[in-house]
Amino acid sequence: MSAGPERVAPDAVRAMLAPRRVAVVGASERPGSFGERLVSQVTRSTADLEIHLVNPRYDRLHGRPCAPGLEAIDGPVDLVLLGVPDAAVEEQLTLAAHRGDRGAVLYGSLFDPVPDRAPTAPATQPGTSLRARVADIARAADMALVGGGCMGFVNVAAGVRAVGYVERDELRPGPISVITHSGSVFSAVLRTRRHLGFSLVVSAGQELVTTAAAYLDHVLDQGDTRVVGLVLETLRDPERLRAALARAARDDVAVVALTVGASEAGRAMVAAHSGALAGADGAWEALFDAYGVVRVSDLDELTDTLELFAAGRRVDPAGRGIATVHDSGAERALVVDVADAAGVPFAPLGTATLERLAGVLDPGLLPGNPLDVWGTGAATEDLFAGCLTAMADDPAV
Repeated sequence: MSAGPERVAPDAVRAMLAPRRVAVVGASERPGSFGERLVSQVTRSTADLEIHLVNPRYDRLHGRPCAPGLEAIDGPVDLVLLGVPDAAVEEQLTLAAHRGDRGAVLYGSLFDPVPDRAPTAPATQPGTSLRARVADIARAADMALVGGGCMGFVNVAAGVRAVGYVERDELRPGPISVITHSGSVFSAVLRTRRHLGFSLVVSAGQELVTTAAAYLDHVLDQGDTRVVGLVLETLRDPERLRAALARAARDDVAVVALTVGASEAGRAMVAAHSGALAGADGAWEALFDAYGVVRVSDLDELTDTLELFAAGRRVDPAGRGIATVHDSGAERALVVDVADAAGVPFAPLGTATLERLAGVLDPGLLPGNPLDVWGTGAATEDLFAGCLTAMADDPAV
């Protein structure tokens, strides 16, 4: 686990994630280009954004004025989308920092140039990596950064798209926020056809400045997130993450976590992919156990669990529990076994509910919870609807 970076002020993170003024550096109208996709996505934002396109090769783009450079924009912006090659990122971020711009998204991986392609101009800090120089520029200016090596973010609650890849036109708003180191997971979550509604989905990438813990703090501040999904390769800001998880537990915000790099081969792949040191599995387990984080083992389980918690139905200490309806006696017994192992109680049904169930069940079947309804197989639609409705109406369920 690596040491956490210096913190950027929360107001810079807020401005970046819910901007009012946005600059797109490297904007383009060439079909299929990254700059064209950046423009197409940010202009699909439902927020009332003031959007500035930047590219010295154009006077106008997509029917909008196009500035030759950031310096031509009057006053600072909240968010700069840097759709430029890695070789131009340092220069453009320096300009943004000097202007007082509040945040930026760095999509490129920020690899240092190989020697035979080294820039003719000397580095601002010789001997340091491009990633380190970029991080220093942002921290010195108190700028928030998403990335590098990321897909950007979508703030569904605020109506902002800061991505250079085509995502679904309609993203359902809802109580789920997802913070992921993986850009592919970012897109997979946004494109799933599951019944998931989102507040914020962010591809944190290398977390050069703004960390997963900072994003978690942000969504807890906003108050519209009730479920958080974390997909993590490494732990870069351990103390802040620990404090944020403790806060989520106090606020009754469910946190679901998927970590990668448990195996030796997996840890090697994390290092090769992002240069990060994968978190030790035992450390993850201890951290999650301490704050009630639900740990999952794969993407299917992640989406299942996010959907389950987002439904808002909770077992509580007031004697209430779940109710289930089955068309198989063996499956009913299996559910009892699984629920018992997980400590999930079944609701005690009231007399009125038991009488309603008895009125729709085939002869020989006994009302109860969990309920086996399979008898003759006749009128199954009415049978299931009647039983499910009766059980859902019971105040103990």
